[in-house]
Amino acid sequence: MTESNAAVFRNESQPDWGMGLVVEDGPRHWVLVFERGGRKKFIKAKTKSLVPVRLDATALGTLRAAVLGKRVASADGSPKAKGAQKKMPSRFATFVEQVAFFEKLFIGGFEGERFVAEERGHPEATGKAGYKDAAIKMAQKELSPARFSSASPAEVFECSKRVLGATNIVFPIEGAIPFGSIAEPDRPAVLVALNHLLHGEGEYGRRLEQFALAVNIKDKTGKGKRVTWPLATLFGALYWPDQHTCVKPTYFAAQATTLGLRVEASQPVTMSGYRQFFEVAKETQQRLIDAGHRPRDLMDVYSFIWRTHAEKHA
Repeated sequence: MTESNAAVFRNESQPDWGMGLVVEDGPRHWVLVFERGGRKKFIKAKTKSLVPVRLDATALGTLRAAVLGKRVASADGSPKAKGAQKKMPSRFATFVEQVAFFEKLFIGGFEGERFVAEERGHPEATGKAGYKDAAIKMAQKELSPARFSSASPAEVFECSKRVLGATNIVFPIEGAIPFGSIAEPDRPAVLVALNHLLHGEGEYGRRLEQFALAVNIKDKTGKGKRVTWPLATLFGALYWPDQHTCVKPTYFAAQATTLGLRVEASQPVTMSGYRQFFEVAKETQQRLIDAGHRPRDLMDVYSFIWRTHAEKHA
């Protein structure tokens, strides 16, 4: 089976499992949670029985609630429980060990053939298979100051959706689908906040928090939902890859542990939270440089964090 961007599958060989929701999309594997089959892991290159299922936003929300239940909160960055912060486990005892794993995984480092093919791609490439150079180029074209000033609000909103769905960084069920379902009366405020996020003045973290508050996403019952960290931070990371980072809180919190820092993964999108995650990205970038590597930008740093923590150990 070829890789699909669908968030939902059926397993033809196990129809009794019902529909399965993708909860992890690794470089080589999926992890799905099925309605009646529970949590299952599939190797992409060897799986032939999974068939994508297209659902509307309401049906997706119903499925997600059914298979994930209360665990949804941890996926979107909202607090799991009150109390003291817990130190996230890391798969690496030291940063040296992490770099060694990266060098084994990607021969030639950030300039190596595999890293370029799987993580950077080419500015002219299409598709969502990690072609971050193409997504960066798209974001800088579709969300430029000129676009905001000359295009209609409807056109800019559609541009925003295309950018959000241009990579595999954010699952459709957590990004393009809920963003696209924002009620039309709420969209002008979202676009004003997005324009300010990308082209405004003042501390970026504060603008990010304001943007997250403006994105009025609701669940199937009409109740407001927290904006996920990947959704909130992807726009700035693609438009300004040298200056801002995309955040996946679980992996960044684990990276913090590797660096000897402590960051709470289960926190809403706030200025103070972004400061913490950004410190993780910048410290990782500097340590990579000290180790002799040359990440192009913070998007490469994001890829380093994600791939080393998500990739299966040999």
